[in-house]
Amino acid sequence: MDTSDFSKSKMLQLVSFVIDKETFAIDVMKVKGVERIIETTAIPGMPDFLEGVINLRESIIPIINLRKKFSMPAKPHDKDTRIMLIELGNNLVVGMIVDAVGEVFPIEANSLGAIPHLVLSKMDTRYIRGVARKDNRLIIVLNLEKIFSDEEAEGIKAIT
Repeated sequence: MDTSDFSKSKMLQLVSFVIDKETFAIDVMKVKGVERIIETTAIPGMPDFLEGVINLRESIIPIINLRKKFSMPAKPHDKDTRIMLIELGNNLVVGMIVDAVGEVFPIEANSLGAIPHLVLSKMDTRYIRGVARKDNRLIIVLNLEKIFSDEEAEGIKAIT
């Protein structure tokens, strides 16, 4: 578990979202906006998890399907499906398709727990920073910097 980025602050502000009945969270400071689903333009030769790009406010934004990236079953978009605009660093903004966006909530940095064994068997743990507990639920806190390999990140950046 990598909590080094969080150790500078005692309280974290996280935003939660749902994919395939699992609740995830990321640092709210990385979220640049939330949009309804809009049609994407496919880019030939890109990884399977890259749905395509959108033109949003004069910016080309790559759209990532987290269900595909996390090897979760496909699901048609519905009224709750959203695109979360996320800054990954170096001014790279991507859209992540999620089933629903939840709430912003505070949590103490030192309360992030270890990754439960059940999660270990379902998902690549390099994506996970830790697990937060909120209202008797476990929320998987993602490590955005490690969701994409260097090669994937370069490919995504090349199309923007």
